[in-house]
Amino acid sequence: MSSPRNSSSRDATADGLRTIAFYRLPSGAYESGRAPDHATPEWDAIRVAQPEFFGHGQPQIPGELGYCDVRNADVREAQAALAREYAIAGFCYVFRAPASTSELDPTLAAIVASRRPDIPFCVCWETTELHAGAGFQPDEAAGQRLFSREECIAMLRALLPVFADPRYIRVGGRPLFVVSSPDPLPEPRALAALWRSECMRAGVGDPCLAVYGWTGGAGPDALDFDAIVECPPIGCYPRSKRNEMIPLGNEVAGDVRSYRSWVGQLLISPRPPHTMFRTVMPGWDETPRAPAPHWIFVGANPESFSLWVERACEQTRLRHAGDAQLLFVRAWNEWIAGCHLEPDARNGRRYLEVLRTAVQRPPSSAPPRPAWSAVTTWLSDRAGFAATRVVRSRPDEAVAGPGPRVSVVMPAYNHERYVIAALDSVLAQTHRNLELIVIDDGSKDATGRLLDGYAARCHSHALTVVHQPNSGAHAAINHGLALARGEVVAIMNSDDLYAPTRIARLLQEMERRACGFAFSSTRFIDDDGREVEAVNPYTKQLREAIAEAVRAPDPLYVLIYNNIAISTGNFMLRRELLERVGGFCAMRVCHDWDFLLAVSHETPLALVDEPLYEYRLHGTNTFSGSRVRGALEAEQLLSRFFETLATHCIAADPAQFERFLAQVRRVGFGGYLRGASLPTLR
Repeated sequence: MSSPRNSSSRDATADGLRTIAFYRLPSGAYESGRAPDHATPEWDAIRVAQPEFFGHGQPQIPGELGYCDVRNADVREAQAALAREYAIAGFCYVFRAPASTSELDPTLAAIVASRRPDIPFCVCWETTELHAGAGFQPDEAAGQRLFSREECIAMLRALLPVFADPRYIRVGGRPLFVVSSPDPLPEPRALAALWRSECMRAGVGDPCLAVYGWTGGAGPDALDFDAIVECPPIGCYPRSKRNEMIPLGNEVAGDVRSYRSWVGQLLISPRPPHTMFRTVMPGWDETPRAPAPHWIFVGANPESFSLWVERACEQTRLRHAGDAQLLFVRAWNEWIAGCHLEPDARNGRRYLEVLRTAVQRPPSSAPPRPAWSAVTTWLSDRAGFAATRVVRSRPDEAVAGPGPRVSVVMPAYNHERYVIAALDSVLAQTHRNLELIVIDDGSKDATGRLLDGYAARCHSHALTVVHQPNSGAHAAINHGLALARGEVVAIMNSDDLYAPTRIARLLQEMERRACGFAFSSTRFIDDDGREVEAVNPYTKQLREAIAEAVRAPDPLYVLIYNNIAISTGNFMLRRELLERVGGFCAMRVCHDWDFLLAVSHETPLALVDEPLYEYRLHGTNTFSGSRVRGALEAEQLLSRFFETLATHCIAADPAQFERFLAQVRRVGFGGYLRGASLPTLR
């Protein structure tokens, strides 16, 4: 057998991402008198599991590998070959401590001694049997095995030959050692120091210590560990589905939860300030463990799992560099909890197939913000402006009035119910020196016809309506900006409203504060224009964020974690800024937030604490149905923002910059600073 290659680069994607599957090891020797396919007691419970409701996928029957025993070397070889075929870079062998911690788990010892299978691996010490690796409550300690300091050191010493194995997975040259929970361990910080000393003395290097699913509420620094590994299904509160199930008996005994809502919660969770490796999971069903309280997740399927893996891969690439780009999968063979990548009789290799496809997708990144020269090229492109249909108003006379010319750009798409009111609110502005440019982005309802009729009736202002094929909100805004000729540009959503004094007040504040960009506080309205009650959770959170920004030394203090401008419709800027910042990038949800952060590099932001913008909340809002996509885009744009933080105008004053960095860390965004190039502060 050829010697293994260095695992730091082995079986990784082209950009360095490695997918590590948790692999459960049974402890103990073979039980005499049992058939080979019946050798592990867990299979007994899995075989006889019964469905509790209609559509419940129990029992889960293994596929091509059968009721296999992982203590068999040939079985492990077949599993490793299948894993490698489907882009799994290695296993994380999960073991429980033998009676004597000075000994290795026998299956792990066989893997090390035989050098088989030839696949990279690391190990996870499962220290507790409760709560899927999340630790236990104080009143549960009596039922758990608690380890002494001497036992923990003996365990580490037993693992030293494992860490020295050439297949062993390393991060930054350091062997990765995962502990499922610190709860049974004595004085974890002191223990971590002892473990590091033992490893260094043995020549295997300073270990990268990670805790699996610790829920202590703090980062790994509290334990003197290096990282946390996510531990689904712990960590979120997915929607209950129990009352929706039709029981096959008297009642559904399990706690039934929605897999999709749980995945969504995990994908919109904020980026932590510490190192955390994401973990994905194909499903969860603890029915074989009944009658103990058990969780059942319904709605799991390869398609939902594929989306989760794709997003987790993108987040991993954003958050980590080099060989720290680790994505864990729970699990290869946790059949007792209905959690396995190993093929089953129902789905075959489908979960493996979607995993491989997702992992091998080319890395994505935040779409570039187009240069202003690229935006204006649309005007002369034969397939651009020349290919659109244009309708213009015929004002009776040129609009006159004090103050600068303001171009109001309105992208419009399928807003037949609201667009007339939006136009009326613009033309009712007390600042009269306006032109209005509306880009109908391929509306399929009556929006286009209503716009043409409005232009025909408009005799007070220059109104241009451009009809183009659907290209997305960012493109519609860019095309409107390219047509704008005013000294100042404002953007307006086709379903929102301006307060009558909005433009005048924002112009006044831009002049007073000598800045190039302004926006205002927001009034939230419903379909009928009524103010949404303050108890609405979404509006309550936004109102609180806006109020905090008003009190902050700079709106940027809040803008880094909340798009307090709410929408592009709340933007007003000097047109000259476009030449420095460029246009809007091709994000589907967060193009406004990305643009606003880019503008903040060039000019202070004026936040006017008056509800001059009326934002309509309704079922067709772009944001309302795109939270998962928006969470990824937010992480992309914030990564881009913090990468160039050293050149931001807020960095010009060292004292102010230090206060800002303190705020970044206070709100839990210190993780973005780890990859940023920051100036040296005194």
